[in-house]
Amino acid sequence: MLEYKSSYFNMVVPLMRHAIASRCGRDLARVCARGARPIYRDLLAKAPNVGRNNPMEHNIYMAIALFSMQLSSGGRLSVEDFAACAQDMMGLPIMRLMGIGRDFSDPRTLAKYDKTFHEDEQWRLDHLGEIDCSWEYHFDGKHRDGVSYYFTHCPINDFCRANGLLDLLPAMCAIDYPMCRLEHGVLHREHTLATGGPCCDFWIVGDKVENPK
Repeated sequence: MLEYKSSYFNMVVPLMRHAIASRCGRDLARVCARGARPIYRDLLAKAPNVGRNNPMEHNIYMAIALFSMQLSSGGRLSVEDFAACAQDMMGLPIMRLMGIGRDFSDPRTLAKYDKTFHEDEQWRLDHLGEIDCSWEYHFDGKHRDGVSYYFTHCPINDFCRANGLLDLLPAMCAIDYPMCRLEHGVLHREHTLATGGPCCDFWIVGDKVENPK
């Protein structure tokens, strides 16, 4: 079970509502947003405990907020349109502000994220007795350029498989690509847990890097 937090819902739903309205019409956007909050609460009650103040918790909260909007549509928002709207949301001007001042071509940005990712994994190790699960990082160092790591465990994957939402999960994985672009990065990926792969792999390089290795 996840603690109810309205901040993630209040941040995600207006943006996704705008994206749905632009692609599918205002009436459907209204339906999706109007019934989403009680569904969001219900889904949080079914979610695994990833730990209070987990530095990665925003991922599952935001995913559940998005899922609640698709479920609120009663099937009117198709899985395909849901995925497209999620991509549209990531392209909104306000989202571009997230990448200002961060550039995956800049060694300082790479160093910052490498440090953050290792701290996230250390947080998991320090709280194993208090959580059901968390994102399990691995670092192989096989790439010279950018940063690379992979997850062998993802709470969102567990949650979707346990609650019949696996068809919605690939849309969340696909968000990783525009998220990287917001910070002038390019994501290279071979596998996702959502599609039955052995891991979710990330190799992110700056968009100015030619022929990354």
